[in-house]
Amino acid sequence: MERTVLRQVVMEAIIRLRNERTDRSLFHIFQGKRSATSLQDAHFYGLESVFGMLPLKKERFEQVLRELEQAGWIRQEQTLIVTESGQRQVSSPFLVDELGGELRGYPILLWKRVSLLIQTIICLEQQTFFVPVQQDSGVKEWVRKQVKQLPKRAIWMREIHQELEIAFSQLTEREATLISYRLSGQKTGLSFPQLSERLGTDLLSLQLEFVMAWRKCLRVLPEAGLILSLGTDIDQTRMTQSAKKTWEMLKQGYSVQQIAERRRLKKSTMEDHLVEMAMYAPVFPIDQFLSAEAYEEVVIVSDHLGTFSLKRIKQELTQEIDYFQIRVALARKVVNR
Repeated sequence: MERTVLRQVVMEAIIRLRNERTDRSLFHIFQGKRSATSLQDAHFYGLESVFGMLPLKKERFEQVLRELEQAGWIRQEQTLIVTESGQRQVSSPFLVDELGGELRGYPILLWKRVSLLIQTIICLEQQTFFVPVQQDSGVKEWVRKQVKQLPKRAIWMREIHQELEIAFSQLTEREATLISYRLSGQKTGLSFPQLSERLGTDLLSLQLEFVMAWRKCLRVLPEAGLILSLGTDIDQTRMTQSAKKTWEMLKQGYSVQQIAERRRLKKSTMEDHLVEMAMYAPVFPIDQFLSAEAYEEVVIVSDHLGTFSLKRIKQELTQEIDYFQIRVALARKVVNR
């Protein structure tokens, strides 16, 4: 069976899950489900980069797993397991780390803005009718506002072209091709299906390749350049809105109990918010929730067993530490490393 980018990414993700999570868990990570469990799985197992970046339909996801199983690369039991044959199909560095899911949609939204703004400027300069390459109403409204603020469009376009030209010189030929063929001017850029047919690559693998190419392009663009300036207002916060609100109240001096009462949060919801904070906040008052000795024991047991399984860790602890405290400790373990 051919080793496509799609199959490679799925295999890499399964390896990261350490035979500890189900196909449903992986599906929810790919979908970007912002539930406490899925956010925690992505954080613990090093899959933030693929979070929400592979929104396959359930049927297609299950088809990919069947193909991998039929090839003898994985087994589906209570959890997903990569076979020895499957391990040999995966090479380093992992592609899964290049998808940018940890940026929570920033690369995709910036691409939509850049591609539509370039198309709009070119067509306005040439006084040519065009069908917007992006149909997102928020993006179209953003572009309309930007166009009004660009008095010297031709100069702006030249600078954008220079930035892209320099960036493309630092990409592979295929990466530069994927991006340039998608850009539109007077002539509409190629759609993913058209590009897939031209390059002879399956559609989903091509879309993943494009995302990786665009993310690499963003890394080599000048930080003070025009293109990156178009995305400075894009929210890249990983924390959910509800947890963020709880975090703001905690920083204002409210106690956990006061926040729960004021926001009418259940104990389980409040704990989920605190775990999110432990995962994403640069500074977190962990000593308010467990002792240094308890934290250290959770980390030692987790490392010794090579697991993030709460149940397995709980069974090995010598102190009385509840599941919420274990989750907080594991969250900070990942951050601190």
